[in-house]
Amino acid sequence: MKHFTVFLALLVAFGLFAADLKENEGTAIFKLKPEFRSALQKSDNRTGIVSIDEKLQKLQVSSLSPKFSISPQKREECELSLIFTVQSPYPPQAVVNLLSSDPCVQYAEIVYPDVIFAVPNDEHYSESRYFASLEAESAWDIHKGENGTQPVIIALVDTGCRWTHPDLAENIWQNLGEDINHNGYTIYYNGSTWVMDTGDLNGIDDDGNGKIDDLIGWDFMATSNGGETNNPYENSGHGTNVSGILSARTNNTIGVSSLAWNLTLMPVSCSYPGSSSIYNGYQGIIYAAENGADIINCSWGGTTYSQANQEAINYAYSLGSIIVAAAGNSNNTVPVYPSAYQNVLAVAALQNNGVKSSVSCYGAFVDVGAPTGSIGTLSGSGYTTVSNATSYASPVGSSLAGLIKSYYPEISQSALLNRIKGSCDDVDAVNPGKENLLGEGKLNARRALQEDNPRSDEEIRLALIENRGATDANGNLAVEPGETFSVNLLLRSYGEYSTYGTFTLSTTNPNVNILSGRHNQSIPADAYFTLEEVFNIYVLPTATSQYVTFNLQTTADLPVVAGNNLSFSILINAGGIFVWEGISGGRDMSGTFIKNTLQNLGYNCVYGTTFPASFYSFDAVFLSFGAVGSNIVRFDKPYMFNALYNYLISGGRVYIEGVDVVGFDLTYYLPDIQGELDAYEVLWPLLGIISAEDGVTNPIDNLSGVSYTPSSGMLFTSSSQTKVDYIDRFTELYPYARSAFEESDYGCVAVACAGGYNQRSFVFSYALSELTDGTFPNTRANLVTRIMDFFTAEEVTLPVELTSFYATYSNGGNIYWNTASENNVLGYNLYRNSNFSLSNAVKLNAVIIPATGCATGNNYCYYDSETALPDTLYYWLESVSYSGFTQIFGPAVLIVPFTEPETPPLPPDKIEYLSAYPNP
Repeated sequence: MKHFTVFLALLVAFGLFAADLKENEGTAIFKLKPEFRSALQKSDNRTGIVSIDEKLQKLQVSSLSPKFSISPQKREECELSLIFTVQSPYPPQAVVNLLSSDPCVQYAEIVYPDVIFAVPNDEHYSESRYFASLEAESAWDIHKGENGTQPVIIALVDTGCRWTHPDLAENIWQNLGEDINHNGYTIYYNGSTWVMDTGDLNGIDDDGNGKIDDLIGWDFMATSNGGETNNPYENSGHGTNVSGILSARTNNTIGVSSLAWNLTLMPVSCSYPGSSSIYNGYQGIIYAAENGADIINCSWGGTTYSQANQEAINYAYSLGSIIVAAAGNSNNTVPVYPSAYQNVLAVAALQNNGVKSSVSCYGAFVDVGAPTGSIGTLSGSGYTTVSNATSYASPVGSSLAGLIKSYYPEISQSALLNRIKGSCDDVDAVNPGKENLLGEGKLNARRALQEDNPRSDEEIRLALIENRGATDANGNLAVEPGETFSVNLLLRSYGEYSTYGTFTLSTTNPNVNILSGRHNQSIPADAYFTLEEVFNIYVLPTATSQYVTFNLQTTADLPVVAGNNLSFSILINAGGIFVWEGISGGRDMSGTFIKNTLQNLGYNCVYGTTFPASFYSFDAVFLSFGAVGSNIVRFDKPYMFNALYNYLISGGRVYIEGVDVVGFDLTYYLPDIQGELDAYEVLWPLLGIISAEDGVTNPIDNLSGVSYTPSSGMLFTSSSQTKVDYIDRFTELYPYARSAFEESDYGCVAVACAGGYNQRSFVFSYALSELTDGTFPNTRANLVTRIMDFFTAEEVTLPVELTSFYATYSNGGNIYWNTASENNVLGYNLYRNSNFSLSNAVKLNAVIIPATGCATGNNYCYYDSETALPDTLYYWLESVSYSGFTQIFGPAVLIVPFTEPETPPLPPDKIEYLSAYPNP
């Protein structure tokens, strides 16, 4: 098959419709490789490194700043100082896509805000029934935190706290490095409330930690627009609830108690008033660690892994801090960060009897569980009781860690963590089905202080973090029948023990044979590791397109108590139709409906929610991306672009629907994806689109199918689509494409294209499945049928009105045809034979001769240089377009006269034929 490229100059001529960028949570960051530190000359939002600065200029970067604020004393040797935050009008994913390709960049990623996981003789002590489950009173008989020989600091990294609360203020950390008047305190009680010592507020960073007048802590998110202050105060909220569990003033005749019994509390705010999100939590962790926090509590998290945030955790741990985090409140096994990072103690929520809380997450990443039934704590200026959420489990774990540190002041971090884990009460018996998925069990304070050298169980817990796809023999990223491939897996080992493991791959699917299915290698402690190209699998030649499920069984020198059987799937590309939607059965997505409709029509369909690396060999592909404000998956990754691009230029058939996918995503998410070309500059011509506008809100009221397209004569007057904002509008690329649907008073919202690579596509701004069926032919199922007819038709032609069609001879054959109208004509093919039969005629043009697409018609001439011998030749003309219609004209008869051989003249310009395509 010969390929050609549509001129991209057309896009320049028509321009690009501007689209307002939508709100996008998350922030783009990148890390400079350490070897380029000496080249770093940061100024005016540039790095001084040419390759990076060119990309920053392309992205119109408005701000380039350090991701983390590192103490000046540690900045030079700390790699965290090489991580930068980027602000750009482009979406964060676009920034990441472009910067990831730079050789000086170690990694680029998006970081997202985290969410909070809320759900003694003291006055309310009797209400705190969780103390009994912890055996707290027996622990206090052994040791109380206030009796320690060295101070222990517990940091609250949260929404701030009401540090003036009478049941908290005396335990608040006072940064004596900022005590400039040397009176021994930085806050005091003035007779009515607790206040900062104004004698210490001099506007100078006296202790040199990079923060001015941080007398008791720091606020990293003063308002919704950012900003920092020295006052981590909140009137009432999540952080105040957590602070009371961490270190409420104990045995003071009022309020509530804390397991730690009067250890010091360092408040760090990473949220603004009224918000339930944590915006600078990892910066808060760094601040706490740099300023001496022994224990750092994080009652918040998210499900997105970040290399930068893992580095922040590692840095804090290297300074001696123990980081304790909530396991999350989603009642599933999805890892939550920071609790699932290395060097973090992950705490699940249990009822006081050890049964898992109904909301708590569980899984291989969980280290311990904390009883959380009826916890008395602070709320505003008063008190409240909270229960059964991991936000409150985490501070129970932190408070116990602080108590242990106070009793064993010289204990190492690993020994302290082992003591916490090894002293837990087993809860597997009361959690059937979740055995070994709640870590070591329920915390026990008495055992943690009393037992001699308790250690966590010597066992292994594993999780499959990512199926990185297959390595195939021919490198086209598709696993095909008759091919041998290997798999690539990223796994995580949780816990502090390493071991040697045996990994065995199996499947019950008869379409594959596992050639080498056993592999031995070490399993590291508390770390990620890979299994790359160690298993070889052969696909039978008779295999059909499908997902093949494999099972990975792990045995080791130590017991593998979680994750010993893990499963994953690999796609076999063997023809048929592939249907993808971002979320299975999601509203405003059509994949499930399209799959069911095609199967009812007798087509072999493979359905998936994972976007594959290749569509190779599929007869047609249907992609459903969703709608902004509803269910939506972005077309925002380079591998997605590569899969679609390679399929289209191989003559693929593609249906694409989605509110934003063409008009917004291709415009903004993938800059410089091919050299200096953005994704829209490459894919729009292949989809028959010259420009796309990221439109406005437009519910369907009169969606009319355009004549001579697959949707011809169809009409839909309503839709159940839940979100119809930013509906894309298109300008089709003549002569290769036509508007397929027009929405009244809005414009073109669908484009059908039959392109020069023999590709065909149908792009639609709405969700097909949400259209409201009318009477036939105005039904969704009929639209799917017509699209498939368009995709599968051998030739895609439309009627055309000819005024003449004839051939003459002048140093070769000259074939002429004149049209009266060709509004809906894609182009023409010419056929020649030496007899009157069309059936075995030879097609002359290697690629289609494009029509001008004008209502007034046009005149055409084609030069046939292969007519030097005397003969009678017959020519037929075929008009080509977008649906299943066929129209043949002719034959035109040419009598070739006998002449002496001579060199034929150069072919004339064939109606811009050579200017539109490479010469075949």
